[in-house]
Amino acid sequence: MKTITGKSPKLTAEQSQIFTQGADCIVSDQNHSAALWHTHAPGSDSCKIGTIGACELSQNNSPEQFLRACAELLHNDHGCDKVIGPMNGNTWLKHRLVTETNGRAPFLMEPIEPDFYNQAFENAGFQQLSTYCSHLVDLTPPQRDCSLLLKKFKNRGITVRSVSKENFEQDLIAIFRLSLLSFSNNYLYTPISLEFFIGKYMGSRELIDPELVLMAESDGELVAYLFCIPDHAATKRGQKSAIILKTLASNGDKSLAGIGSLLVLEAQTIAKKKGYTEAIHALQHEDNSSTKISMRCDGIKFRRYALMSKSFQSNDPS
Repeated sequence: MKTITGKSPKLTAEQSQIFTQGADCIVSDQNHSAALWHTHAPGSDSCKIGTIGACELSQNNSPEQFLRACAELLHNDHGCDKVIGPMNGNTWLKHRLVTETNGRAPFLMEPIEPDFYNQAFENAGFQQLSTYCSHLVDLTPPQRDCSLLLKKFKNRGITVRSVSKENFEQDLIAIFRLSLLSFSNNYLYTPISLEFFIGKYMGSRELIDPELVLMAESDGELVAYLFCIPDHAATKRGQKSAIILKTLASNGDKSLAGIGSLLVLEAQTIAKKKGYTEAIHALQHEDNSSTKISMRCDGIKFRRYALMSKSFQSNDPS
């Protein structure tokens, strides 16, 4: 296999972008290519992790052999006991592959890999490490009334507002800090810098409707948020107008039970008033309580995803 690094000459714009995401190298043969991470991969107390991402595979040219070779390279040359993919280094960046779908077209920023990738990873000896799903909620019927839930939290001094247009970056800083707190115990969690987080969202600011990013605060301190974004991909295709419920997080205070439901119902109410007819509860971990909110909203599961792993430890089944 051919190997290039961030210091190789004549990198394409796409290759340069992959290296800015922390990739250690890009490997390729005549039919396939992928980026490998081992220096800036997620940490683990039990083993060293490497990841395979930015995959460009050819279905008819033994992609499983190429993936197997990538995993063995990470293990043999860099001491990785577990190899995870497809993942561009960490879960803040592109990861997952599709395992089941009803054929609905991809929504904005959805990680859609070709159908054969799932089988290719399985044939290379990878197994499902974690699973995710997306639900579709019809906003055309009357929406559940959340006034009592809103009153309950208001009586406890918690207010809900949309992100500020004037202080957008300041609100993003608060969202960043709460995200670190909320996700820090997640498996494969990797901390990122404030600059990276702000740059990521400021770069797509024109796609964001501030009214649909909701913040729950107590005495001016952010305790939960729901980040939504219009599905501009559906709009471009001339399909139904949809809102994507992308990230729901709280500070973990058990006394805030129900705050996630409130933010979801409030966002869907606002979205319906703005003319949206569908809500996509996107990329939820299947073990997460947020899937229960989707079911209470009569959400229909239309896509399932998985993150795959291959272990070189004899006592690890994955």
